[in-house]
Amino acid sequence: MKKIIFGLFAAAGLLTACDPSVDSISAPASSLTSQVVDSEFSFKQCAQNEDGTYVDAADGNFFFFNVSAPYKSVVVYNYDADGNENILASGFSGNFKIQPKRGGDPNQSFYVRAVDKDGTVVEIKKDVVVFVPTELSSDMKFLCSASGTKVWTWDTGFRSDGAVWGNLGYAPGDGNSFVNDGNGIWWGCPPADLTGQLGHSDTGVATGEEDPNAYMVLDEDGNVKCFASDGVQIRSGKFRVTAWDEGNRSFASADGSQPAWSLGTLHTDAGSILFPFQINSHNDDHDKTTCPTDFEIMQLDGSHLKLIYPQAGTGGWTEATWWAFKSNSDAEGSLTNYGEKSWTWDTEFRGDGGAWGNLGYAPGDGNSFVNDGNGIWWGCPPADLTGQLNHSDTGAATGEEDAGAYMTFNYQKGTISSFAANGSQIRSGKFEISAWDQGKRSYASVDGSQAAWSLGTLHTDAGSILFPFQINSHNDDHDKTTCPTDFEIMQLDGSHLKLIYPQSGTGGWTEATWWAFKKK
Repeated sequence: MKKIIFGLFAAAGLLTACDPSVDSISAPASSLTSQVVDSEFSFKQCAQNEDGTYVDAADGNFFFFNVSAPYKSVVVYNYDADGNENILASGFSGNFKIQPKRGGDPNQSFYVRAVDKDGTVVEIKKDVVVFVPTELSSDMKFLCSASGTKVWTWDTGFRSDGAVWGNLGYAPGDGNSFVNDGNGIWWGCPPADLTGQLGHSDTGVATGEEDPNAYMVLDEDGNVKCFASDGVQIRSGKFRVTAWDEGNRSFASADGSQPAWSLGTLHTDAGSILFPFQINSHNDDHDKTTCPTDFEIMQLDGSHLKLIYPQAGTGGWTEATWWAFKSNSDAEGSLTNYGEKSWTWDTEFRGDGGAWGNLGYAPGDGNSFVNDGNGIWWGCPPADLTGQLNHSDTGAATGEEDAGAYMTFNYQKGTISSFAANGSQIRSGKFEISAWDQGKRSYASVDGSQAAWSLGTLHTDAGSILFPFQINSHNDDHDKTTCPTDFEIMQLDGSHLKLIYPQSGTGGWTEATWWAFKKK
């Protein structure tokens, strides 16, 4: 992908004495030519090591430049896919980055525009070969998904009051205390109540983002677009991550009091995200409202994004602004967090602790199953699965008949491994998401009776997940037990995974098997 990094460097102008008695028409023509600029502009091409240091590389993505002559100004730029000029750097020394989108052309160009003291403008072109990544960096995978586009909406589950935007006493503890416990938050506002907070906005007028179903779409080209719940676009802009240490809390708070504070910095054009306003920065005419451009990343994973904006000079426990977003549109991100992620039995799905059982298939739309357990005939808590071993392929307990048993999905390897509560491995196999539509309930039930039924399909090798058995498919010799390979995904977000297996030919209200898991 093409990340644009702006370097703002101090430009030194060359001042010369001027005698007003001398007619300016007699001034000599500028001697600045493209050959002169080319000889006075030098650069070094580098790659970045994992420790953040740089090493010379013929196909590096990082460029360090120097200009040896005192021109009036120097600008380095290139062009985006739409032919628009992108400023990469300015000044007489600095650095910039050129990284094409995945699958892009390694042959790239950048341009140097030099302005002489008399106003003469000369431009030169530099052709370079750069490294083209085969996949996104971890920060961009989290923000945009491995597919390159991701939908984010308000995270009303962050706090019990449903708040998603508000103020806090800045840096009251380390960053984890904010993310896990909301430490420091003074006040928060649920999305629907933002209509009462329009005094903080730049217009004082509702836009549609004051809704729990408003959303923003981020893509790997660095675009962010915000939409009302009805799909009407509210605003748009560009974004990039300007600091990131592979998800480590390596950056101190702005006042220096908390060394392990944020994960990095998200830079956006002003006013690009949902409700992008600093709290209490407005006036009655809404012409002084602050729309921040640099946000501290407090949480960023496959399903969550939490941001804080402390204005310059903010000290500990003084006012800052926070935002909370979530994403259910990224299947791989939710399932694996683009690394390894473990899931265990969801004993909280039902009042009886049931996590596996049967149901009358497709009794209503998919939401009715996820939210209310609609259609479930019977469910079995994990500990009671020892009484259901006649449904298994061996009839013997394996250790998965325990609320602490778990399974781990590995993104890089595409594997799933199941474990007993004590960590001993039970089984393993391969997995893939074979159908998915950005978290939308776009797939019909197999009998066609419910158009908005599942979110997609999880395909696994037979017998890979916890207690991977179709109910009532066994015989006394356990040689005909069915271990499904294709499961309907009924729920998949950062915390929940619910699956259903309807065998071929299953009709409405006929028997199917269900599973409920939660993040370990």
